[in-house]
Amino acid sequence: MCGICGFLHANVEHIADPSIAMRMADALRHRGPDDAGCWNEGSTAFAHRRLGVMDPGPGGQQPWQSADTRHVLVFNGEIYNFLDLRRELEGAGYRFRTRCDTEVLAAALEKWGESALPRLNGMFAFAWYDRREHRLLLARDRLGIKPLYYALNNGTLVFASELDAIRESGLASTTISPHALRAYFTYLYVPEPDTIFEGIQQIRPGELAVFQDGNLEKRRYWQLRSRPRNDWTLDSAAEAYRALLEDAIRLHRASDVPLGAFLSGGVDSASVVALLSRQGGSPLKTFTIGFDDAHADELRYARIAAQHFGTEHFEEICRPDLVSLLPELVRHFGGPFADSSALPMWLVSRLARQQVTVALSGDGGDELFAGYTWCHMNWRVARYRRCPAPLRGLIGSLLGLLPGTPGIEKIRRFHADAALNPRESFRRRQTCFTESQCSSLFQEDFARQSKKNAIDRFLEHAETSEGWNDDDWMLFQDTSMYLPGDILTKVDRMSMAHGLEARVPLLDYRLVEFAATVPFSLKFDGHTSKRVMKQAVSALLPPELLRQRKQGFSIPLQRWFREDLGKHFEEVVLAPDARSQAYMNPGAARAFLDKHRSFRENYGHHLWALLVFETWLRQVKG
Repeated sequence: MCGICGFLHANVEHIADPSIAMRMADALRHRGPDDAGCWNEGSTAFAHRRLGVMDPGPGGQQPWQSADTRHVLVFNGEIYNFLDLRRELEGAGYRFRTRCDTEVLAAALEKWGESALPRLNGMFAFAWYDRREHRLLLARDRLGIKPLYYALNNGTLVFASELDAIRESGLASTTISPHALRAYFTYLYVPEPDTIFEGIQQIRPGELAVFQDGNLEKRRYWQLRSRPRNDWTLDSAAEAYRALLEDAIRLHRASDVPLGAFLSGGVDSASVVALLSRQGGSPLKTFTIGFDDAHADELRYARIAAQHFGTEHFEEICRPDLVSLLPELVRHFGGPFADSSALPMWLVSRLARQQVTVALSGDGGDELFAGYTWCHMNWRVARYRRCPAPLRGLIGSLLGLLPGTPGIEKIRRFHADAALNPRESFRRRQTCFTESQCSSLFQEDFARQSKKNAIDRFLEHAETSEGWNDDDWMLFQDTSMYLPGDILTKVDRMSMAHGLEARVPLLDYRLVEFAATVPFSLKFDGHTSKRVMKQAVSALLPPELLRQRKQGFSIPLQRWFREDLGKHFEEVVLAPDARSQAYMNPGAARAFLDKHRSFRENYGHHLWALLVFETWLRQVKG
């Protein structure tokens, strides 16, 4: 696991300054605290920060040059099937001098070029440079587990693992994008390929980009497709899933440094821990965190799982000083990012890093097997939508007579969703600030700018979902948009902030493609979610874990904003010199806080988004 960066001038007479690449690498030091390297020649410069995991000695140092020195590689991630690829390449005459996957990736690219990408099983982002052709290939893994940002400006392509490294280069425009900021307040993150900056984008999951002669050509090498199989039964699908999961765990557990696992007490992380424990070795180290009285159940279930599997369990119960910690959290995202579960991810990563260098997580199961409540509720809305319109009209009239409590408002929103089409009602459930709330929040001029030439990334993803029915489409949308944009971004940044490598075995691409063949009814039947997963591991897990509701690392945000965090919000977001006032109306921000404090609405996530944005602005505008 590492941080990569570099740049290439299309004009070969434009000599690259290697100090720029090293300055970029310094911004990635947390991703690779063990080593640093730089390579430059003519108009090209690459740099690398290394976290030694596989063959952590000097043999795996980067940037990596091929034996004939024609190709140069900088690579972030892990190629889990590198031993199989190595054997195949050795059969073709290749000879290896290290035990690391970097050398195998370089040889695979040398032999197969872009055709090597479908052969790779792993999480990765890399840049591969052909010195003879002055050609650069950028690529990112299928699911977007590892990040890769880039900017193309006046014939110069610059890339890096994180936004701050590109900002540090001075080679890209860092003007804030109005439509990206609107997307941030809508979803609490900026969907790919956009970033908060107009001049910087992301390589999409499953995408490659080739830069040559000043031109950048991008194309997908992998796209999740709907391939339903109606012959699956719950038992046969569970058996197939179990076999794939066992092999994924086998590949993901390979490490030359200490390895452990996050354990939230839910089925996903417990499944990973169960199979890790069964595959042998010394007692597995597991990690969980909680906040005050907010996580009694989560901690209890994590303890039950740890005891059942005989792990060496570490837990921490805390009330963090958010006022001092928030700037550090925000800094590691490089742009505004308001999924509040970043805080517990930061804390559990810090706890784990005291014991291990690699930690496996259970992320991905909700997206693949219908674990999210918004998916369940949208499924129920679809059934309610079948009620005769006059009956729904009567229900709406009765709801209008009830007081405006948060609970009643929730029921009203459910009722209103039935008037939307299935995809728009699903979008509504993934939305924080609504369209009307954004319009009232933004300054008038900025509101107009944010709509001008904006691309609706939600609709763009929806339009690529050919062949998916309405139920399965929800899972496709979560996997293709929410998973890389939010969940995997959070896991990567918060773990790498501590120099911890987080692996996600449930997102082995074979499991992802398998899940796309399983009928929705075998995932959620209106009562039980993740049915196939639970059936597959039912004999391995304590019964209590199978019966309890979805668990995860989360924070009591609603309560905190009615306590000390509300005061901090006033001091920062509502301060006379708040920088966010250049974009938004402070009166609207005040209204959100007042309604939240009076218990008229639960606006914790809205307030968190506003606080994160102001905190980030103070960092970038220093």
